[in-house]
Amino acid sequence: MEDTNKPLTTTPTTEALNQDKKPARKKNRKDRGGWFNSIRVRWTVQIAFFIVVIVIGWQFYTFVTYCEAGGKGFYLPRPPGVESFLPISALMGTKYFFGTGNINTIHPAGFVIFGTLLLTAFFFRRGFCGWICPIGAISELEWRLGDLFMKKFPKRVSYIIRNVPTRITAGFSLIFTPIVALLVVGTIDMNSFHSRVFMHLTPAYVLAMALPFAVPRKYWPDKLTDVIARAWKFSILAFFIQVTIIKMPIEQLELIYTRVPFIRVADVKMLRFFINMSGMALCVILAMLIISVVNKNYWCRFFCPYGALLGIIAYASPMRIRRDTGKCTDCGKCTRACAMDIVVEKKINVLTHECVACYDCVNACPVNGALDMKLVGNNKKIHYGLYAGLLIGLYVAVTNLARATGRWYTQISDAEYILRIPEIDQPKYRHKAGQFETE
Repeated sequence: MEDTNKPLTTTPTTEALNQDKKPARKKNRKDRGGWFNSIRVRWTVQIAFFIVVIVIGWQFYTFVTYCEAGGKGFYLPRPPGVESFLPISALMGTKYFFGTGNINTIHPAGFVIFGTLLLTAFFFRRGFCGWICPIGAISELEWRLGDLFMKKFPKRVSYIIRNVPTRITAGFSLIFTPIVALLVVGTIDMNSFHSRVFMHLTPAYVLAMALPFAVPRKYWPDKLTDVIARAWKFSILAFFIQVTIIKMPIEQLELIYTRVPFIRVADVKMLRFFINMSGMALCVILAMLIISVVNKNYWCRFFCPYGALLGIIAYASPMRIRRDTGKCTDCGKCTRACAMDIVVEKKINVLTHECVACYDCVNACPVNGALDMKLVGNNKKIHYGLYAGLLIGLYVAVTNLARATGRWYTQISDAEYILRIPEIDQPKYRHKAGQFETE
């Protein structure tokens, strides 16, 4: 008779297999370091730089108010960092530097900051976009908060809400990208927009806006919509480069820096734009902010010319996110975590210009060693802490070197600002289509 008190046991084969599997799983599971990870380190850096930007803005506003009062009231010195909000001036300064070998004395900090961004892109990819840029920080905060609400909608509804802005952007890109291309090659100029030809093209504009919605997804996939929409920022970049780098001679830059009143108060003009914003500008900015809640990094992915330029330079960077196909489990978590909609799980090396080196995909990967930031030709991973230290260290080192060598502060005196700011509404401080008055 069979002994019913005999304990039940698994077969040796099954037990051995289970013993073999458990250590392997534990060994391959990534140690996430508890609460402290790359996302929270990056947020800390972003918040710190955002606070710096707020302080710079407040300090510059206080300085301008002091000058408007004729040098009376509470005084704070003009912060050179405000020149980071003058991108066209930075491009002009770059052309001037390579044409003369000198740094302009009107907005030197703008050139230094812009040059530093180019260096960070060369060494650390688009780390500025992912770790420092305050606009990127606001955009990320928006879509992360938006995700909390979008998860409550049915998937089909969520998909439509997220993709409609991209399709509208693609439609606008189909209209404006060819126009900008014609401007760049010189086929048309700014005066051409007064021509009746553009009025007769209205049916073509309507067709361009309808195409991303009307063509079936089988023939017009979301990937194509995304590519067309992203083309807009490259066309904007090409236009600025053509106007300021290619067409503007060094002699004209010399004239602008020495005899044009507008360039001497360009920073004040920028401040007034934000303080006394027109209805159209306010509507555009509000639309960007609202869309960014449901569309990841809307401004960064489709419109930012800075990001486009840094992304191009990033192709030369020795750093890149690399996927180990032998360890990858094809779970897709890296792709879902990517804020720039890169299909990370299908790439061996993430070389795309859209990668902002945020480490979110690396943080999301559940397998140790399957996805890491690495140097070309070197299999050792670059820890996010080391990456952040090197990125911020380069930025701080270059800007402080500029301070130490006298290449940071403008040569425009406080007395000149006090003289010019109260009369800033005079015609000599205006420009029309890049045409400036001189004095």
